[in-house]
Amino acid sequence: MTEAQTLNQENIDANKIINFAPAELKLFKDELDKQLAEGNGIDILKAIRNARYWAEIDRRTADIKAGRNIVTFTAAEWEAFVNEQNLS
Repeated sequence: MTEAQTLNQENIDANKIINFAPAELKLFKDELDKQLAEGNGIDILKAIRNARYWAEIDRRTADIKAGRNIVTFTAAEWEAFVNEQNLS
């Protein structure tokens, strides 16, 4: 039996089964529909990459709304950080 993988793992192997969470499956189907509407054929790997990207955006947005994984800075801390960067 082939080992399954999830959409949110770091490297997707096109030769293995991908298990989609319901929200991820909707994003994947939306990407396929978008490609069909564009009329240039279907690129499954591109649809997977795009669905993965949008799923990560959704996860990060949910984290922010829930107050998780947020780094905050005071104005002074942010200014000090920016001033330490060599942006030129």
